[in-house]
Amino acid sequence: MSNNNEIDDILNELKNKRTDNDTKNNADKRADDFFYTFTPPEKTEKNTADQSLTFDLNFNDDNKTEKAAAFNESNNFEIINDSFRTSAQDDIETNEIYTQSPDDNGSGKKKAIIIAVAVVLIIAIAVGVFAFVKGKNKEEETKPSTTVTTTAAPVQIVNPLTGEASFNEKAVGKRPVACVVENAYDARPQWGIDDNKNAPDIIMEGEVEGGETRMLWLYADYTSLPSQIGPMRSARPPFIKFSELFDSIFIHWGQSTSKGDYIGADAVFRNDDVDHINQMAYSDSVGLFGRDSSRGVSSEHTGVLYGEKLEQAIKESEFRTDADSSKLTKFSFNKEDKAVGTESCNDFALTFSSSSKTRDWTYNSEDKMYHCQDYRTDVTRKNLLVLYDTTEYITKYNYKGSGNSEIYCDYKLSGGNGKLVSLGTITPITWSVENGVIVIKDANGKNVNLNPGTTWIGYASSNHGGTDKNGTATAE
Repeated sequence: MSNNNEIDDILNELKNKRTDNDTKNNADKRADDFFYTFTPPEKTEKNTADQSLTFDLNFNDDNKTEKAAAFNESNNFEIINDSFRTSAQDDIETNEIYTQSPDDNGSGKKKAIIIAVAVVLIIAIAVGVFAFVKGKNKEEETKPSTTVTTTAAPVQIVNPLTGEASFNEKAVGKRPVACVVENAYDARPQWGIDDNKNAPDIIMEGEVEGGETRMLWLYADYTSLPSQIGPMRSARPPFIKFSELFDSIFIHWGQSTSKGDYIGADAVFRNDDVDHINQMAYSDSVGLFGRDSSRGVSSEHTGVLYGEKLEQAIKESEFRTDADSSKLTKFSFNKEDKAVGTESCNDFALTFSSSSKTRDWTYNSEDKMYHCQDYRTDVTRKNLLVLYDTTEYITKYNYKGSGNSEIYCDYKLSGGNGKLVSLGTITPITWSVENGVIVIKDANGKNVNLNPGTTWIGYASSNHGGTDKNGTATAE
């Protein structure tokens, strides 16, 4: 408060103090302190307080700059927004120069106070600005950051042959196994065909000889077979070729042999360098094979494989167990069940050839599975896939030295038409073998998806009477 009063006194003193023309004569005397050069505006009769005055200050002594001050006659100072401005109130002569002598009583002290106040104001403003900027930066620095955490969806492990989840992680990337299983009447029901936990992932059924069919059971996880499967039977060339489309290890009990025009399984194993275990040539140190005579049938229907022994047998055989994905057929599967076509199909029948019998399937809408009773037990499948292929019948004379002839059905793996049946619907498909795997497409050439679950493949003849029936309709 006292500083404000002191400033007011100084301003009033400056306003009331007038100097006469003698001050002009004393200007030279004060030149050692400071010197002012006044540049007057254009000459008029009389300059008024409204006219601008321009001063050019040149200080001869830098140490005395704080003493310099010049005021026009009757100048009035006002403090506005913490700064000073001047306004002329009285008329002045253009050639008049008014100065305040630093020797005047108390004037030096008052000038110092003015300068001090100005400096304090400037420092206060600077400090305020600095504090504001620093606080702003600190606020930005301390502002809590938001971290967005995303959780990657877990990789779902699926069975490559069924598209179903909950597959054994240890079996991922491993080769499947393909087991030859008999289908004669006395061989039914086959052991393991209706296993609730470890039924075959894929059952391929096709004609062998004499109008009879045989099956190839494929398992994606060879460590999880049922405790007993069979009856195991001998290998045929088309079944070996088909198993190669899945890069599988082939398991069988015996094999057909080459003779005359007939190229037997023995030649295919050798020429294609197929990894296989043949009970009739296997030392069986682990007890992989055995016989079950509990049904009272002839011995050819009693050969079985013990599933829990297979892993060790494969290990001792030193087969490659890692699958070659480029040679393993992987069907495409829907993520969820859906109709495969617009035509309904609740009853389906397939005749493999004109000399074979028919396999009948019935759809159950409750469990969404197709059921077959032809195997003398209830066999269920989610998908029915029919592949029509060109077949050739080859006669092998003097079969096993009996003097009789045997006619073998040979499939050419040439591709062709087919049908896909699932979820109570049916659709036509085409199939081919490309780069060693099966490719399935619809009528427009687009890939076809199966529904997740087990599949039955009916391998039928396209040129020897193979037909399928949807209800009462028959189609080639």
